[in-house]
Amino acid sequence: MRAHTMIIVALVAACQSRPKPSFDQCAAITNEISAPTPAPLHADGPYFKDELGRVVLLRGVNVAGDSKVPPFMTITDASQLDPLPGFGLNVVRLLFTWEAFEPSPCTYDEAYLAYFERVTSWAGARGLYVIVDFHQDAFSRFSIDGCGEGFPEWAVLSSLPTHAPDNGRACEAWGIKMVFDSTHLDTWTAFHRDLEGARTRFLAMVSRVAARMSSHPNVIGYDVLNEPWGQSYELHALFEDIGTAIRAQDPERILFIPPQALGSSGAANIVPRVSHTNIAHSPHYYDAAIVVFKAWHGAGVGPPLDGMLQTATEWNAPMLLAEFGAGVSIGSAAAYIEAFYAWLDERFVSGTQWNYTPGWTADRKDGWNTEDFSITGAGLALRKELFTPRPYPQKTAGVPIAFRRHGRGFTYRWTHDPSLGATEIFAPDGNIQSEGVRCVRVESLLSCTGEAGEAVVTVSE
Repeated sequence: MRAHTMIIVALVAACQSRPKPSFDQCAAITNEISAPTPAPLHADGPYFKDELGRVVLLRGVNVAGDSKVPPFMTITDASQLDPLPGFGLNVVRLLFTWEAFEPSPCTYDEAYLAYFERVTSWAGARGLYVIVDFHQDAFSRFSIDGCGEGFPEWAVLSSLPTHAPDNGRACEAWGIKMVFDSTHLDTWTAFHRDLEGARTRFLAMVSRVAARMSSHPNVIGYDVLNEPWGQSYELHALFEDIGTAIRAQDPERILFIPPQALGSSGAANIVPRVSHTNIAHSPHYYDAAIVVFKAWHGAGVGPPLDGMLQTATEWNAPMLLAEFGAGVSIGSAAAYIEAFYAWLDERFVSGTQWNYTPGWTADRKDGWNTEDFSITGAGLALRKELFTPRPYPQKTAGVPIAFRRHGRGFTYRWTHDPSLGATEIFAPDGNIQSEGVRCVRVESLLSCTGEAGEAVVTVSE
C-alpha cells in the first residue's frame, strides 16, 4: 500500500513539475538593429499630435483575434487590410505574441518577426498607423485549463502545473477562470520576481522587437503589456523596465501604459505612472453585466470611462481606449457600441475596438475561446450590429473645441491654425456647410483650410 501511494505521489509530482528553462546560450544573442525613423505621432498634453503639430484623433481596431493561437501568422495577404480605411479607421493595434517569437528560451523565430514587420508595412501602405501590442491573456495557452494565451510554456514557473492548450468551447468563461485560478496568480508572482528568468527574457524580447520596429515610419508606439496582473509596485517596476528596454532602441515613440487586468471590468484603475515621458494611458473596458446576462440593459459606460480619463488627465497625457467591444450575439450590441463612440466623440478620446479578424469563420468565429467580436464576418462583410463607419475629425490644424454627431451627420468646432496645414475630417457623405474655412472633399475626407480663428464644419444627411 505504501509503495502504491509513493508511486501515485511521484506521478503527480512529475505531472506538476517541468525542467527549469536554461538561458546559458542567451549571451551570444545580439539584436538586429535598424535605424530608427522619426516618430509619426507624439503625446502632447491630452492630445496625440503629428509631425506638423496637428491634433490626431485615433479610431481603429485590434488585429486579429485568431493571431493568439497557432499558426499565429494569420494576416496572410495585404488585401485583408483594404477595408479598414474605407471604414474610416486610421490605426491598428497589432497583437504581438511572445510564444510565437520565442517558442523555446533564447531561440527566436525570425520568420514571425518578419511576418509582423510585413503586416506593419501593409498597414502603412494603406495610411494606417500601428501600435505594437505585447499581448497576453491569463499568461499563457498552458494556463487556466489551457484557456490563456501569450507567453510561452517555458515562462510558467517549472514547479507549477501546466495544461494542454484548448482555446475552444470549454474556454468560453476564461475570464472567470482567470480570476479564480490561484495557480494563475502564482504564475504572475513568479514572473514579477523573475524566479527563473522569464521576466529577464521578456525584456530581452521587447528590446529585440523595438530594435526592428523602430524603422517603420507608421509605428506610433508600444502597448507595453496587455491586461497584466500584479500589485501596483510590481507593475510600476515592470512598466519602467519595459519602457527603458524600448527607449534604448526606439527613443521617440509613445509608450502606452495599461492598468492592471481587473481595470477592464471598471474595477479600481490600478495603474502607476512611470517616469518616462511621451506616454499615453491605454485602459480597456467591458461591462461585466453583458458577460453575465448576454445583453446590455442601457447602463451608462460614462462613469467608469470618466475615471480612466481622470488618470490620463492627472498624468497630463492622452488616453487611448485600447479595447472595447461586444460579441455579436449580445442583446442591444449596436446600442452598447454606440455608447462608447458617443463618449469618445464628446471627450475627444482615441479608441481601438476589439476586434478585426479577417480569418473569421462561422465555426471558429474569432479563433480564440469561441469569442465572436470581429467587426467583419465571412468575406470581410461588415457586421453592422458591431460597427458602422462614423464621421470624425482625423487631424485638426489647431485646437479642438467640440465635436457632436447627429444621425449620420456632425458639427465640428475648432480654433484653426493655418500654419499647421489642413484639418482633415472623415465624412463619407452628406451636405457640407462651413464657417471660417473652406472644405474640399477628397473621396471620404474633407480637407479644410482657411484663416486663423474659430472654424465650424457641419455635415448633414
